[in-house]
Amino acid sequence: MQDAEMIDSFIIDSREMLDEIEPDLIELQQSFENEGNANEETLNNVFRLFHSLKGAASFLQLKNVTTVTHEAETLLNQLREEEIPLGNTQLDVIFQASDFIRTVLAAIEEKGSDEGFESEADGVVQMLQNACKKNADFPEVSQGAPPIPEAEASGDEKDESTSEGSGEFPITSDMKKQFIEESEELLDKVEQNLLSLEETEAQGEILSNSFRHIHSFKGNCGFFGYADMERLSHTTETVLDQMKNGVIRANGDNINILLKIVDTLRGSLADIAQGGEGKIKGCDILIDLLNDMIPHQSAISEGTPEPSNATPITKSETSFHNQEKLCQSPSQKPLGEILVEMGETTHEVVEHALKLQGNQKKRRVTRRDIRVDLDKLNELNDLVGELVTAQAMVIRNPDLKGYEFENFEKAAHHLEQISSNLQDVAMSLRMVPISGLFRKMIRLVHDLSRKSGKKVKLEMKGEETEVDKTLVELISDPLVHIIRNAVDHGIESLEERRKLGKEGTGTILLEAKHEGGEVWITVTDDGKGLDRDKILKKAVEKGLIPKGEATLTDKEVYQLIFEPGFSTAEKVTDISGRGVGMDVVKRNIEQIKGRVDIQSIAGQGTTISIRIPLTLAIIDGMLVRSGESRYLIPILAIKESFRPKPEHVTVMPGGQKMVKVREDLIPVARLSDVYNLGNGNGKLDEGILITLENQGKSICLFVDEIVGQMETVIKGLPGFMGNIQGISGCTILGDGEVSLILDVRGLIERARH
Repeated sequence: MQDAEMIDSFIIDSREMLDEIEPDLIELQQSFENEGNANEETLNNVFRLFHSLKGAASFLQLKNVTTVTHEAETLLNQLREEEIPLGNTQLDVIFQASDFIRTVLAAIEEKGSDEGFESEADGVVQMLQNACKKNADFPEVSQGAPPIPEAEASGDEKDESTSEGSGEFPITSDMKKQFIEESEELLDKVEQNLLSLEETEAQGEILSNSFRHIHSFKGNCGFFGYADMERLSHTTETVLDQMKNGVIRANGDNINILLKIVDTLRGSLADIAQGGEGKIKGCDILIDLLNDMIPHQSAISEGTPEPSNATPITKSETSFHNQEKLCQSPSQKPLGEILVEMGETTHEVVEHALKLQGNQKKRRVTRRDIRVDLDKLNELNDLVGELVTAQAMVIRNPDLKGYEFENFEKAAHHLEQISSNLQDVAMSLRMVPISGLFRKMIRLVHDLSRKSGKKVKLEMKGEETEVDKTLVELISDPLVHIIRNAVDHGIESLEERRKLGKEGTGTILLEAKHEGGEVWITVTDDGKGLDRDKILKKAVEKGLIPKGEATLTDKEVYQLIFEPGFSTAEKVTDISGRGVGMDVVKRNIEQIKGRVDIQSIAGQGTTISIRIPLTLAIIDGMLVRSGESRYLIPILAIKESFRPKPEHVTVMPGGQKMVKVREDLIPVARLSDVYNLGNGNGKLDEGILITLENQGKSICLFVDEIVGQMETVIKGLPGFMGNIQGISGCTILGDGEVSLILDVRGLIERARH
């Protein structure tokens, strides 16, 4: 059983790589269909990701994953080398390999291994091998070519990694930045492992980890074409392998040399970060030093075994004495002095090398990111929320009423500024770009397009829009249901589209943007739109509305598709048709205080908009008093506030009061009437009207007093109170009183009905 932490790290990294692979595969398919060839950079990126997957799986002895990724890598390599042309067959089987790995990752997460998937792995491998032979009629491709052999444990795959050099395709600045960050992290792990070697008995496991990290580092260097770093890390990898097998002693002096090698590699990374080429001065000398630590193979293979505590037999008698001399050297000696004592170089050469190295800035690459557990971020937000409440209780303490303290006011103002900045920072820590969620939809549209037989392309805008991490997870399922419906019900077949004069390929636009303190996510298709009459007919059949109902607006009719079990599909498919999906959409979005709107034009398409709050933790609110109670209204929902004049108030025949605001008549609502509070005797011209707006609907809310503006923490209502329309939660005020937070959307609906 592998180390649980290593397994968890592998699963996280692998899923991230698969999320990156799939959009690239779809991009390859589009370039093949549109231009007849593959984008070289994209193809190389997919190859590199499968190579990384294979290396990590191989180290963890996940045989099924290793086998499949190796065959996928072989197929991709043939495509890169243009031994076989790219086609849908090859891309389909790579997609199936990706799906297989996802399935196995779920099993590994549960039981720690990929055992039990041997037959499925064999099937995927067979498909990948067949894909390599599909175009065997090309003369340069031989039938049944053997797969590329796996690398030996000693890391003898230098040629393979060297072939990934960056000279074959352009390296972007983002790729280089990621390489530097990942490499620095790998070298840090190697260094920590080496430093802990002499203090633990579990040297084998530590050396295995160090070997794996250096192996990954070497592969990355080879891919980016940093030859010196690749050569030096390759020899270091061999030394670590020999240490792991007990051939080379893991003593202080040998560890010291490896640590100096790590420092050298880290210096080269810093050089790359500053725009250099990562060349290593005296690289050959360092490689020779490491080679002298490696026993000569013929000496190892002699019949008489060495005692476990013996000094390794080296390549020659001279090297043997050099090794002995090295072991006697104080570990704090400079590397150059050690090399001179061993007779490997002269003082002049060392001084020249030091002079050259002195011209490079010897600083570590500064890491700009860390991984933080989401639970810790949630705890931080909770504490910030409590700080906001405590601040309000101090500043608005009733014991201070009637007093003026100049110094206290200054300190309170400063505290409010710090608290506000702290809230912004704490919230920003949870914010992540929505691009990760959007990229998953690329694969979804691709699969649905193939399954339905329709040509559909996905366009995305606003991928950089940031959303609370927890909200991203909660809107994933609703987004999937909306897109499935758009493909199945919205986009017409190829024949229908051509008859209507549309392009054969349907388009789905996925867009995200910030709008007034909310995040708007819209899904727009250019399909046939919603059929109002068909929806009404189905609603009557299901008893959702009375027969002959004609007063419903288009917007109200379209909202009927969110009713449980509602579907206009004539037959159930494996994509949609059971009337479950859109009901799930509405319920999930409403749970996070969001809403869903629909706009549709017959024959032109449909737009479904999801509007969700930026965060669920803290809001800006206006504190108002109605009777003896105080309520909090979200600032974003307030359009204006004013004291009405009697001549602007109109009473309708049914008793409903309306107030004229410029050219509009807006209904007036009293909280006392809406919730039967029994304290609504105040006259309109004696109180204040606050105009609230939501989804194009407005009301003027009558309150006795505006107490002030405040930032507050949203707390949920107790479970026994249930779901009260128009109330979204509660908060604790500065004097300790609990205030209800109004949900403007629910309040408007309740007041209007």
